[in-house]
Amino acid sequence: MPAARVKSPAYCFRLFLLGAVLAMNGKAGLAQVGALKDSEQTAVRVNILTEYLGSPESVVEFGGKVAIPDYRPRIIKLFPSTGIVIDGKGHVVTYLGYRWVDIHSRNPRVEIVDFRGKKFPAELIGIDQSVRIAVVLCRDCNLKASSLCRRCEIKDGAFVVAPLLDGSNASRFESAKVLSASARGDSAGGREWTIQVNRPLSLVGAPMLNSQKQVIGLVADEPSRDSSGDARVNVTIMPVEQMLGSADRIIKAGGDIQSGWLGVKVDSDAGSPSGVAVTEVEKESPAHKAGVLPGDIMVKWNGASIQDPLKYIRIVENTPIGSKAVIEVLRQGRPVTLTAIIEARRPQDPEEKLVIDVQDAIALPRSGRASSDAEFVSLLGIEVQSVPPQLAEFLQMPGQTGLLVMSVKKQAAFDRAGVAAGDVILDVDGTRVAVPQSFFDHIKSRGWGSRILLRLWRRGIELSKAVQLPRLPGSSRRPSP
Repeated sequence: MPAARVKSPAYCFRLFLLGAVLAMNGKAGLAQVGALKDSEQTAVRVNILTEYLGSPESVVEFGGKVAIPDYRPRIIKLFPSTGIVIDGKGHVVTYLGYRWVDIHSRNPRVEIVDFRGKKFPAELIGIDQSVRIAVVLCRDCNLKASSLCRRCEIKDGAFVVAPLLDGSNASRFESAKVLSASARGDSAGGREWTIQVNRPLSLVGAPMLNSQKQVIGLVADEPSRDSSGDARVNVTIMPVEQMLGSADRIIKAGGDIQSGWLGVKVDSDAGSPSGVAVTEVEKESPAHKAGVLPGDIMVKWNGASIQDPLKYIRIVENTPIGSKAVIEVLRQGRPVTLTAIIEARRPQDPEEKLVIDVQDAIALPRSGRASSDAEFVSLLGIEVQSVPPQLAEFLQMPGQTGLLVMSVKKQAAFDRAGVAAGDVILDVDGTRVAVPQSFFDHIKSRGWGSRILLRLWRRGIELSKAVQLPRLPGSSRRPSP
């Protein structure tokens, strides 16, 4: 009797996905299966790697004391994202969000990973800083162009699908039903959609597909939960038409499309009818030269009222470089009018610091909050331990290494992402992890408010989970506008 052929987890996942889609939408499910198969071959992984020397003050003890004087560590950072192939020439568009500030002017190395897991060298053509997308060129990839819907509309009741790339570089997908959809213009004269879906969609920057196997846009901001408290999530999408417009400008310019820069940090979590509060002013920035001070409340920009911090950031980014901006502020309750000359953002020294002490405590860059392993684990809401070889063999785990999830804090980031006690973490952002220290070190390198991608082993099946790390009070992933 011939031996039974064991199907791979990926094959089983595809069968499950096929059944789920057919059950979800009847005949329309057939179209979605076609969409998923086609997208598996056209959505790619974009890995951007930066490498630079840290400052002599990069390695510090708790309390801020320099731990190793005159030592400049080599800092290597990986920025993984999902890419859309926009033509037959090898141009790929990817959404970086505010991570572009960490990549900007660092001469990054780029690679493309196709649906088969094959890696190709690529080059960064440029970044549209105001919409935070990048164009990458892979000359030798021979990639199939994605099917793009240039003038699509999203209707209530439709299903949308987002491809999810896991650490093995294989494609996975998540789908959601659109409960409501609306379109509006943004401050740059473009357009974006806000849709409400019935379940969380994990990836910021993921391409969004319709049931006709077409990419309709990119998830352009962190999804926010509906105020009702149920599973509904509001998602902002940049339409394909606007994405292609930015990509065309980058390709024609052969480099970055720069955005305006003022050089202040504002309280991005709070706005009011009175204005937007300035928390920091960068030295030698346009704001510093104009006389803006921490504690000022900006109330008008070129005569227009300022109330929402995020809209204010977009206004600054879309103000032409070299132009004058008349800023009206309240300073200790008194009105003050200032004039700033908007500049392009300058390359900035890295802010990252490796925080150590004799107890080997861990802290995230720029946080200054986690003073012990216990506090760090509490903030993350997950406990892990290495998988012993005997247990790995019993679980029939690929690679025979990983981290066993011992506990997950309820309503914490890992719990919301669907990670459960008993899962085995195989890799994080494509990097194998075998000891807890390597797992925490990777999270430390990403920082609070980042998104990480886990590949899990659960009862013989590989799963992918995207985890949005918490943003601590007073911390921000957004650069100063």
